[in-house]
Amino acid sequence: MGHQISRRTLFRTASGVAAATALGGTLSACGGGTGAGTTSDKLTMTWWGSDDRHKAYKKALKYFQEKNPKIKIEERYSGYDGFFDRFNTNVAGGSAPDLTQMDTALVAQYARKGVIAPIDEYVGKSLDLTGFSKTLLAAGTVDGKLYGVPSGIGVNQLTINRSGLEKLGLELPDREWTWADLKKIAVEVNKKSGGKMFGVDDGGGGTLQAFEVFAREKGQPFFAADGTKLGFTADTLQEWWEYWVGMRKDKACPGPEITSAAHNNLTKNGLVIGKTLITFDIGVYGAGGSITKETLDFLPSPQGDWSGAREGNFVNGGVLLSATKASKRIEDSVKIMNFFAQDKTAIKDMQLQRGIPPTEKARSIVAPDLTDIDKRNMEAADYISKRVAKASNALPAPTPPPKGADQIWDLLFQSNLAVAFGKKTIKAQLGEFFDQAEQILAK
Repeated sequence: MGHQISRRTLFRTASGVAAATALGGTLSACGGGTGAGTTSDKLTMTWWGSDDRHKAYKKALKYFQEKNPKIKIEERYSGYDGFFDRFNTNVAGGSAPDLTQMDTALVAQYARKGVIAPIDEYVGKSLDLTGFSKTLLAAGTVDGKLYGVPSGIGVNQLTINRSGLEKLGLELPDREWTWADLKKIAVEVNKKSGGKMFGVDDGGGGTLQAFEVFAREKGQPFFAADGTKLGFTADTLQEWWEYWVGMRKDKACPGPEITSAAHNNLTKNGLVIGKTLITFDIGVYGAGGSITKETLDFLPSPQGDWSGAREGNFVNGGVLLSATKASKRIEDSVKIMNFFAQDKTAIKDMQLQRGIPPTEKARSIVAPDLTDIDKRNMEAADYISKRVAKASNALPAPTPPPKGADQIWDLLFQSNLAVAFGKKTIKAQLGEFFDQAEQILAK
């Protein structure tokens, strides 16, 4: 997972979404059971992540148990692949963990199936959420109730090969740039590199958050609040695809071959393989470090450059910590949530392993020990979160995605690819996209 875990990341959690959906009936039947945990005298906690995240969690939890000797923790951790398949199996078998790291893409489904517990009654008591913004807490809120504490700020930002720009004699764009500015610098990259490089990845459909921000700038969310239909219009998607047709034509972004190869494969990302200098994929610089040796920087998603454009960026919650409803140790789980949210030692131990820390207090604690790139990463996220908080015309933070969201995100990618390869006209693909999306959401 990257430092900023945004709704772009949700596309990569399709296996988890599918697993939750497939076991929907089973989860519903098991919600409210009493079999959480496998060892009666220990609180079981599960999470996924890299080795660095595992080490950070273990170090922090060791300190917690020293300060809270009555709470013994059984730690279970793994990579992301298969994590929610195992979680579902444990829930169905009556052995759900007491406390789990939760994906923002799945929180709504697990909350509505009665698998995870609302924790509102603890807020202001054993759970101190001072410093957490309302937009950030929305990531763990379902139907008006809080089901998880966000670990950090997840924002939609672009990763820039800063050293690559400098080699071409180009400057880093201003943070208040527009979609027109993106095209201008992307075309310059192609020209100054003698046609060897492109400025930016194709965001026409291969990058979820790029279109979502664009639609929000038009005042349209990706999904309607009730999750029963799309929130954006055909005109908005048509304008978006036309923008990227122009980007491909002017050599500002690569052709569909590179876009297709990089889908869900960071090792083939345009910036990583040296074909582009700007990418929408924040996973290039993750909690385990960078997968490129280039010097990186970070910018907000471009702003709309038309009259009446709204703030399209938003803040997400990274990963969450959630208590299972079947657990008999919810109060102790909340103490652990509070520990990671507010304790100075825990904050220093975790650094950016679960995203950019969620409060200004936490960010000030970790800042002195960060690398230069980490500092730029955190500064950019902090800048975006403050800009969103000040914006008077921003839409509410997106609600947790509905059932079938993963299929629609993949449909968006495949639709853009069909246009890029010349297999379909924009007009023909628009009709097909909305017809299929309507069918998916109606299931």
